[in-house]
Amino acid sequence: MVGGAGQPFPLYLLLTCRGEKTELGEDQKLAMNPNTFEQFLSESRHAFRDKSDSEKIKFFTDWCKKNGTEEVILRLSSENKGGWSSNFYLDFTTARIIITKKSFFTKFADVGYVAGLAPYPYLLLLKNPDPSKIRKQASLAPDELVKSENYSDSIWYSEIKEIILRKGIETAVANMFGRAIVANFLAISASGGRRFDFKLPVNKNGTYEQVHFWVNVVLPPHCQLQNDIRNT
Repeated sequence: MVGGAGQPFPLYLLLTCRGEKTELGEDQKLAMNPNTFEQFLSESRHAFRDKSDSEKIKFFTDWCKKNGTEEVILRLSSENKGGWSSNFYLDFTTARIIITKKSFFTKFADVGYVAGLAPYPYLLLLKNPDPSKIRKQASLAPDELVKSENYSDSIWYSEIKEIILRKGIETAVANMFGRAIVANFLAISASGGRRFDFKLPVNKNGTYEQVHFWVNVVLPPHCQLQNDIRNT
Protein backbone atom coordinates (compact mmCIF):
# COMPACT_ATOMS: atom_id res chain seq x y z
CA MET A 1 0.00 0.00 0.00
CA VAL A 2 1.42 3.36 -0.98
CA GLY A 3 1.61 6.20 1.51
CA GLY A 4 1.47 6.60 5.26
CA ALA A 5 -0.88 7.52 8.02
CA GLY A 6 -1.44 10.65 10.02
CA GLN A 7 -2.72 10.75 13.56
CA PRO A 8 -3.94 7.54 15.25
CA PHE A 9 -7.48 6.57 14.31
CA PRO A 10 -10.26 5.00 16.43
CA LEU A 11 -10.50 1.23 16.54
CA TYR A 12 -13.55 1.25 14.28
CA LEU A 13 -14.31 3.58 11.41
CA LEU A 14 -17.77 4.15 9.98
CA LEU A 15 -18.40 5.94 6.71
CA THR A 16 -21.90 6.69 5.50
CA CYS A 17 -22.47 7.66 1.89
CA ARG A 18 -25.22 9.67 0.34
CA GLY A 19 -25.42 10.77 -3.26
CA GLU A 20 -26.64 10.03 -6.72
CA LYS A 21 -25.45 7.21 -8.94
CA THR A 22 -23.80 8.48 -12.10
CA GLU A 23 -23.75 5.86 -14.86
CA LEU A 24 -22.37 7.06 -18.18
CA GLY A 25 -23.19 5.68 -21.58
CA GLU A 26 -20.38 4.17 -23.62
CA ASP A 27 -20.47 7.12 -26.00
CA GLN A 28 -19.93 9.53 -23.09
CA LYS A 29 -16.87 7.85 -21.64
CA LEU A 30 -13.33 9.06 -22.24
CA ALA A 31 -11.06 6.00 -22.07
CA MET A 32 -7.96 6.37 -19.91
CA ASN A 33 -4.80 5.49 -21.81
CA PRO A 34 -1.28 6.97 -22.09
CA ASN A 35 -2.50 9.73 -24.42
CA THR A 36 -5.42 10.65 -22.19
CA PHE A 37 -3.15 10.63 -19.17
CA GLU A 38 -0.70 12.94 -20.93
CA GLN A 39 -3.64 15.24 -21.65
CA PHE A 40 -4.46 15.28 -17.96
CA LEU A 41 -0.85 16.03 -17.03
CA SER A 42 -0.60 18.90 -19.51
CA GLU A 43 -3.78 20.44 -18.08
CA SER A 44 -2.77 19.94 -14.47
CA ARG A 45 0.96 20.60 -14.08
CA HIS A 46 0.47 24.13 -12.76
CA ALA A 47 -2.28 23.07 -10.33
CA PHE A 48 -0.10 20.24 -9.00
CA ARG A 49 2.76 22.42 -7.78
CA ASP A 50 1.78 22.74 -4.12
CA LYS A 51 -0.54 19.76 -3.71
CA SER A 52 0.06 16.83 -1.36
CA ASP A 53 -0.11 13.24 -2.63
CA SER A 54 -3.70 12.81 -1.46
CA GLU A 55 -4.72 16.15 -3.01
CA LYS A 56 -3.24 15.02 -6.33
CA ILE A 57 -5.33 11.83 -6.24
CA LYS A 58 -8.49 13.80 -5.45
CA PHE A 59 -7.70 16.26 -8.26
CA PHE A 60 -7.26 13.36 -10.69
CA THR A 61 -10.54 11.81 -9.51
CA ASP A 62 -12.40 15.08 -10.05
CA TRP A 63 -10.86 15.45 -13.53
CA CYS A 64 -11.98 11.93 -14.48
CA LYS A 65 -15.54 12.66 -13.36
CA LYS A 66 -15.58 15.98 -15.20
CA ASN A 67 -14.44 14.28 -18.41
CA GLY A 68 -16.77 11.29 -18.16
CA THR A 69 -14.03 8.80 -17.29
CA GLU A 70 -14.48 6.01 -14.75
CA GLU A 71 -11.02 5.00 -13.59
CA VAL A 72 -9.74 2.57 -10.98
CA ILE A 73 -8.02 4.54 -8.20
CA LEU A 74 -7.30 2.01 -5.46
CA ARG A 75 -7.20 -1.78 -5.14
CA LEU A 76 -7.54 -3.83 -1.96
CA SER A 77 -6.83 -7.55 -1.74
CA SER A 78 -9.14 -9.76 0.35
CA GLU A 79 -8.26 -13.30 1.37
CA ASN A 80 -9.89 -15.92 3.57
CA LYS A 81 -8.97 -19.53 4.22
CA GLY A 82 -11.25 -22.30 3.07
CA GLY A 83 -11.59 -22.01 -0.69
CA TRP A 84 -11.05 -19.72 -3.66
CA SER A 85 -14.58 -18.28 -3.52
CA SER A 86 -13.65 -16.09 -0.54
CA ASN A 87 -10.65 -14.39 -2.18
CA PHE A 88 -11.40 -11.12 -3.95
CA TYR A 89 -9.98 -7.93 -5.38
CA LEU A 90 -11.80 -4.74 -4.41
CA ASP A 91 -11.24 -2.04 -7.02
CA PHE A 92 -12.31 1.42 -5.87
CA THR A 93 -13.08 3.48 -8.97
CA THR A 94 -14.22 7.07 -9.30
CA ALA A 95 -17.84 5.85 -9.04
CA ARG A 96 -18.06 2.44 -7.34
CA ILE A 97 -16.37 -0.59 -5.82
CA ILE A 98 -15.90 -3.47 -8.29
CA ILE A 99 -15.51 -6.91 -6.73
CA THR A 100 -13.72 -9.64 -8.70
CA LYS A 101 -12.79 -13.15 -7.63
CA LYS A 102 -9.15 -14.18 -7.63
CA SER A 103 -8.41 -17.07 -9.91
CA PHE A 104 -6.43 -20.12 -8.82
CA PHE A 105 -3.38 -18.68 -10.60
CA THR A 106 -3.52 -15.18 -9.12
CA LYS A 107 -3.81 -16.64 -5.61
CA PHE A 108 -0.15 -17.63 -5.94
CA ALA A 109 1.13 -15.13 -8.51
CA ASP A 110 -0.80 -11.89 -8.75
CA VAL A 111 -0.62 -10.38 -12.23
CA GLY A 112 -0.30 -6.61 -12.33
CA TYR A 113 -0.51 -4.91 -8.96
CA VAL A 114 -1.65 -6.75 -5.84
CA ALA A 115 -2.98 -3.85 -3.80
CA GLY A 116 -2.51 -0.12 -3.43
CA LEU A 117 -2.96 2.78 -5.80
CA ALA A 118 -3.78 1.83 -9.38
CA PRO A 119 -1.06 2.46 -12.02
CA TYR A 120 -2.22 5.85 -13.34
CA PRO A 121 -2.91 7.41 -9.91
CA TYR A 122 0.41 6.03 -8.66
CA LEU A 123 2.25 7.81 -11.47
CA LEU A 124 0.97 11.11 -10.11
CA LEU A 125 3.16 10.63 -7.03
CA LEU A 126 6.34 10.20 -9.08
CA LYS A 127 8.63 13.06 -10.02
CA ASN A 128 8.73 12.07 -13.71
CA PRO A 129 5.60 10.01 -14.55
CA ASP A 130 5.87 7.90 -17.70
CA PRO A 131 2.56 6.23 -18.66
CA SER A 132 4.21 4.25 -21.46
CA LYS A 133 5.78 1.97 -18.83
CA ILE A 134 2.45 0.74 -17.48
CA ARG A 135 1.94 -2.94 -18.27
CA LYS A 136 -1.32 -3.80 -20.00
CA GLN A 137 -2.30 -6.41 -17.40
CA ALA A 138 -1.89 -3.84 -14.63
CA SER A 139 -4.22 -1.25 -16.13
CA LEU A 140 -7.58 -2.95 -16.57
CA ALA A 141 -10.40 -0.47 -17.11
CA PRO A 142 -13.56 -0.74 -14.99
CA ASP A 143 -15.63 -1.98 -17.93
CA GLU A 144 -13.06 -4.74 -18.56
CA LEU A 145 -13.26 -5.81 -14.92
CA VAL A 146 -17.07 -5.98 -15.12
CA LYS A 147 -16.92 -8.06 -18.32
CA SER A 148 -14.28 -10.48 -17.02
CA GLU A 149 -15.15 -14.06 -16.05
CA ASN A 150 -14.04 -13.32 -12.49
CA TYR A 151 -16.48 -10.45 -11.99
CA SER A 152 -18.59 -10.86 -8.84
CA ASP A 153 -20.45 -7.62 -8.03
CA SER A 154 -20.39 -3.82 -8.04
CA ILE A 155 -21.33 -1.40 -5.28
CA TRP A 156 -22.05 2.15 -6.43
CA TYR A 157 -21.03 4.70 -3.81
CA SER A 158 -24.59 6.01 -3.80
CA GLU A 159 -25.79 2.54 -2.73
CA ILE A 160 -23.57 2.32 0.34
CA LYS A 161 -25.38 2.65 3.65
CA GLU A 162 -22.28 2.18 5.78
CA ILE A 163 -18.72 0.98 5.37
CA ILE A 164 -16.76 -0.09 8.42
CA LEU A 165 -13.03 -0.72 8.65
CA ARG A 166 -12.16 -2.67 11.80
CA LYS A 167 -8.74 -3.29 13.24
CA GLY A 168 -8.17 -7.06 13.45
CA ILE A 169 -6.90 -7.24 17.02
CA GLU A 170 -7.86 -10.92 17.18
CA THR A 171 -5.39 -11.69 14.36
CA ALA A 172 -2.37 -10.34 16.27
CA VAL A 173 0.63 -12.64 16.51
CA ALA A 174 3.74 -12.37 18.66
CA ASN A 175 7.17 -11.81 17.15
CA MET A 176 10.57 -10.57 18.30
CA PHE A 177 9.34 -6.96 18.10
CA GLY A 178 6.15 -7.51 20.09
CA ARG A 179 2.71 -8.21 18.64
CA ALA A 180 1.64 -7.50 15.06
CA ILE A 181 -1.82 -7.49 13.53
CA VAL A 182 -2.01 -9.81 10.52
CA ALA A 183 -5.32 -8.67 9.00
CA ASN A 184 -8.04 -6.03 9.26
CA PHE A 185 -11.71 -6.29 8.30
CA LEU A 186 -13.94 -4.30 5.94
CA ALA A 187 -17.72 -4.56 6.15
CA ILE A 188 -20.06 -2.85 3.67
CA SER A 189 -23.84 -2.53 3.92
CA ALA A 190 -25.58 -1.49 0.70
CA SER A 191 -29.10 -0.82 -0.50
CA GLY A 192 -31.35 -3.82 -1.05
CA GLY A 193 -30.15 -5.45 2.15
CA ARG A 194 -26.80 -6.44 0.66
CA ARG A 195 -23.91 -7.10 3.03
CA PHE A 196 -20.25 -7.67 2.17
CA ASP A 197 -17.46 -8.75 4.54
CA PHE A 198 -13.78 -8.84 3.62
CA LYS A 199 -10.58 -9.81 5.40
CA LEU A 200 -7.66 -7.58 4.37
CA PRO A 201 -4.20 -9.09 5.00
CA VAL A 202 -1.71 -6.47 6.18
CA ASN A 203 1.08 -7.92 4.03
CA LYS A 204 -1.00 -7.26 0.89
CA ASN A 205 -2.78 -4.02 1.76
CA GLY A 206 -0.72 -2.22 4.38
CA THR A 207 -1.58 -1.29 7.94
CA TYR A 208 -4.99 -0.31 9.25
CA GLU A 209 -3.97 3.36 9.21
CA GLN A 210 -2.75 3.19 5.60
CA VAL A 211 -5.89 1.47 4.37
CA HIS A 212 -8.07 3.98 6.19
CA PHE A 213 -6.14 6.93 4.80
CA TRP A 214 -6.29 5.93 1.14
CA VAL A 215 -9.85 4.57 1.18
CA ASN A 216 -10.93 7.88 2.69
CA VAL A 217 -9.07 9.74 -0.07
CA VAL A 218 -10.87 7.77 -2.77
CA LEU A 219 -14.40 7.91 -1.38
CA PRO A 220 -16.45 10.87 -2.68
CA PRO A 221 -17.12 14.03 -0.64
CA HIS A 222 -20.64 12.96 0.31
CA CYS A 223 -19.19 10.10 2.39
CA GLN A 224 -19.00 11.14 6.01
CA LEU A 225 -16.47 9.64 8.39
CA GLN A 226 -17.81 8.82 11.86
CA ASN A 227 -16.48 7.02 14.91
CA ASP A 228 -18.04 3.64 15.66
CA ILE A 229 -17.54 2.24 19.14
CA ARG A 230 -19.48 -1.00 18.66
CA ASN A 231 -17.91 -4.26 19.82
CA THR A 232 -17.49 -7.27 17.54
